[in-house]
Amino acid sequence: MASQAGGTGNSGARKSGGKKGGAQSGGARAGDPKGAGGAGQPGRGSRPGGGEPAGGSAGKLAQLRLVYKITRQRDPQVLWLSLLALVVPIAVGVVLGIFVGPLYIWLPIAVLLGLVVALNVFSRRVQKTAYAEMEGKPGAAAGVVERMRGDWRLTPAVGVNRHQDVVHRVVCRAGVVLIAEGRGRGPRELLVAEKRRIRKIVGDAPLLDYIVGNGEGEIPLPKLQSTLMRLRRELRKRDVDALERRLRAVSSPALPIPKGPIPRNIPRGGRLR
Repeated sequence: MASQAGGTGNSGARKSGGKKGGAQSGGARAGDPKGAGGAGQPGRGSRPGGGEPAGGSAGKLAQLRLVYKITRQRDPQVLWLSLLALVVPIAVGVVLGIFVGPLYIWLPIAVLLGLVVALNVFSRRVQKTAYAEMEGKPGAAAGVVERMRGDWRLTPAVGVNRHQDVVHRVVCRAGVVLIAEGRGRGPRELLVAEKRRIRKIVGDAPLLDYIVGNGEGEIPLPKLQSTLMRLRRELRKRDVDALERRLRAVSSPALPIPKGPIPRNIPRGGRLR
């Protein structure tokens, strides 16, 4: 009987100890940030990316300041021209509000119009400064075409000579456009060679060529984009795709295999008898 009572007491102590240990382990788990339903993690109402819009706007402002600083160094008039473009529409709106209608209607319209005109003037001065920096450098025309909006499929440097004169090829809905850069006779010779090489591949599609420069019969770099945008669209998209595939197949680089018959029975010394 005593042994049974002792066994019962021991088993009761083990059960109570197990319960206490379970309570302690449960309390430890409850106190753990990971175990307590992710108490240390952000809740449903929190927005992890809440700071992104502010950072994005700050980055855009920093980029705008950098562009303004670079443009101001090369074009000191950019600030005054932009302010003039802002002030003139506002002044016109104030005059119209005083003499024609209520000022509270004309003034907001004038402010919005002034902002649009000022941004347009600023962007044009920035573009002009960028063209002035790029002009005369190899690959400037390709850089202009790459930044154009629309379906302009550029293949740069399809022809190059030792004087760094270069020809770029553009496939678009206006046909195939060859753009040459350089000085002297080099660009014209490259254009003639490239036109002779792809004339049969192009077929009935329009084949146009331009030389970028400031000489007679050449297109200045700032006017290249407007010249290409004014071209007449004569091809459909599927025709442009087929034309580009044919030109890419021909433009694949050839292996540097020497021409002529391959000699046989060469001795080990490498000299022919």
